[in-house]
Amino acid sequence: MRKTILSVVGSVIILALSFLLFSKMSGSKHEPERNTSARIPSVTVKAVQNSSLPIQIQSTGSITAKDRIVLYSEVQGVFETSGGLFKPGSTYKEGQTLIQINNKEFVASVKSQRVAFKSLVTSLLADIQFDYPSHFEVWRNYVNTISANSNLPELPEIDEEALSNYLTVKSVYANFYSIKNLEARLIKYRIAAPFTGVLVGADVTTGTLVSPGQKLGEFVRPGLYELELNVNAGLIEFLQPGKKVNLRTVAGSKQLQGTVSRINAQVNRASQTVKVYVGISNNQLREGEYLEANVEAMTVDNIIEIPRNLIVDQNHVFLVKGDVLQRVPVSIVHSYEKSVVIKGLKDGDQLVTMLVPGGYDGMKVTIRK
Repeated sequence: MRKTILSVVGSVIILALSFLLFSKMSGSKHEPERNTSARIPSVTVKAVQNSSLPIQIQSTGSITAKDRIVLYSEVQGVFETSGGLFKPGSTYKEGQTLIQINNKEFVASVKSQRVAFKSLVTSLLADIQFDYPSHFEVWRNYVNTISANSNLPELPEIDEEALSNYLTVKSVYANFYSIKNLEARLIKYRIAAPFTGVLVGADVTTGTLVSPGQKLGEFVRPGLYELELNVNAGLIEFLQPGKKVNLRTVAGSKQLQGTVSRINAQVNRASQTVKVYVGISNNQLREGEYLEANVEAMTVDNIIEIPRNLIVDQNHVFLVKGDVLQRVPVSIVHSYEKSVVIKGLKDGDQLVTMLVPGGYDGMKVTIRK
């Protein structure tokens, strides 16, 4: 019994000592001080200074030859020869033969028709001499000018209705215009260079059988180009044909100048842009080369240009008022590739010049010196 009492008393003493020790250790712990200043982000700011800035229209596009001809065949035959090597890069002078299609069979047919027409008119001279003697000398001289190797001369003018009707009945007019049609077709067997230029595409070679409507190649005049630009529809009023445009190659190695030549009257519904064409005269350029255009459209007062990444929620920026952020709306006047021109801030406003992760209106901040 005594051992049991001692055992219980000892257990109680041990529990009491353990509780006292635990309480002492718990009381010795101190909660670390919170560094509240570390939670307030610091930002960099810049005092707003509005000014008058020129709004520049910037765009990029590839140039195309102003004078470009796609060559098609209107007749059938074998591609016989050319005035030079019919390969891309070959140069041809104005009037030089680009393509000559074999026309011997057609030439013979035309000559035959001319001879038949001369025979027809000759057979009518006796009737003309008897019935219309005043016109006889004119028509006899006309018959003498008809040759199988040259185009038919124009018919003599007739002021007598009876003679005109007589020639119509004898099919003189019908045969004449039929031969004229063949002569016009004969010309199409030869395609001449309309200007001095370069062949940039060749779809046939010597000996190729050419069919009507077949594409033969492409021919351009070097040195004269057009640059197609997509310009915001709201700025078109500041662009007029004849306005100078500063240009440069994408690599920046060439500085050029062009002139607005044409402006499309249609606005693209999706992008709200208008196509503007800039004429360029430069022998160092090549078709397909990309150029950057810079057009000074107008000057706007009370604006400031800032980096694009400072715009939040499409048309707002952050200012610092006292020690808090203030989200204010602005009006975007124009956008460039890396910056925007805005309006709506006052001189002296403290504009935040850095990204503020999680920033919101009323957030406490400190200004970084």
